[in-house]
Amino acid sequence: MWWQYGWKQKSREMKGKDRQEELIRHEKTGERILQAAIISVLIAFTARWYTGLGLLPGSLHGFTGPLGIVLLWVMARWGRKSRKDMIARKKHGRAADLLIAVVIFHSFLGFLYIFDIL
Repeated sequence: MWWQYGWKQKSREMKGKDRQEELIRHEKTGERILQAAIISVLIAFTARWYTGLGLLPGSLHGFTGPLGIVLLWVMARWGRKSRKDMIARKKHGRAADLLIAVVIFHSFLGFLYIFDIL
């Protein structure tokens, strides 16, 4: 995720064919991250359902997971549109900033949640 976030700086430094190839890699990696995140949240919901805890999250960590998925999905869509639209490019970059903050917050909450489970 952090490597993807570094694209902002990297894209300014690259030109021509190298930049185009790196852009394609950036888009493919972003789609893979989105798919992996969706699978991760589905596994978490399935585990809660299987253990009989219900589908509603019982912690702040559980609530930020679906929020992060929505942000990630929106950011990926804006990223696809950004080749032709400067406004979408700016939104994509700002969504990335917000998403990094949510990922850090979510990770910290997950760390704290481990102690709650144990």
